Amino acid sequence: MSTRDHRPIAPRLRRSLLFVPGDDRHKMEKACGVGADSLILDLEDAVVPDHKADARERVRDALVAMDFRGSERLVRINPIETGLALDDLTVTMAGHPDGYVVPKLRSEDDVRFIDRALSTLEAITHRPQGSVGLVLLATETPEAILNIRRIAQASLRSVAMMWASEDLSNAIGARRSRKVDGSIPDVFTFARSACLLAAAAVGMEALDMPFFDFHDDAGLEREAREAAEMGFTGKAAIHPAQVPIINRVFVPTREEVEEANALLQAATEAFARGQAAFVFNGAMVDAPHINRARKIVARAASAPTAP
Repeated sequence: MSTRDHRPIAPRLRRSLLFVPGDDRHKMEKACGVGADSLILDLEDAVVPDHKADARERVRDALVAMDFRGSERLVRINPIETGLALDDLTVTMAGHPDGYVVPKLRSEDDVRFIDRALSTLEAITHRPQGSVGLVLLATETPEAILNIRRIAQASLRSVAMMWASEDLSNAIGARRSRKVDGSIPDVFTFARSACLLAAAAVGMEALDMPFFDFHDDAGLEREAREAAEMGFTGKAAIHPAQVPIINRVFVPTREEVEEANALLQAATEAFARGQAAFVFNGAMVDAPHINRARKIVARAASAPTAP
């Protein structure tokens, strides 16, 4: 299967995805008011081992009781290899989350394992089959990068893929995941590109990893803008203050929308003349430029507020 036959999960805007510790009710409540498109209630890295069981119950209770104010409700489970993933799913499915973030993937078999577990839990909790989505963290292990295309194809539940470098850095023995100037070394740039291409190949969203220095707004905006220009549709956040910047960057600017609309109007006129290619703003344009303009206009229209 090289393309997705259908999308059982309703598409939605995912510009900003904010990680929130799953064992901290106060932080979960605070996160609901920051305007993130998605909240990731984290049972993995944000929770120490002794708190894992309690965190599952806290997340389940939060999903039931809290007003998420329109944010997508995602839960990051623990890796399959820890033996904790099934318990994470079983307990938190009672809260009816919108989907799960699956870390430390190694192959398509891992995705299928989660898919089958969710099918069983959907039946138990009387949810429609295939209604729970998956966001795949597909570059945290060397195996995942080498298997990334098959991982992307493994389940129609998968709505997005996110790349990440910190766990990969540890797995390959890298001394650091950033160069001294803050740029990304080649091996991690490869992982980033692989995520983008694998997601695009099957019609999924590609999501950029978090920017960890939450005091550096300029650095965050620079990296987010680079990701948006590459084709990523959103970026993870680790601090509420990062959300407004990410939301703004991942929606086309007013100037971009105006230019796109002008190009589409020019295309309409050119088509009426029987021209598939034509000159616009001094450059020759054709189908790829027109399709990109349509996507820009659609992306801007999907945002809850004007750019």
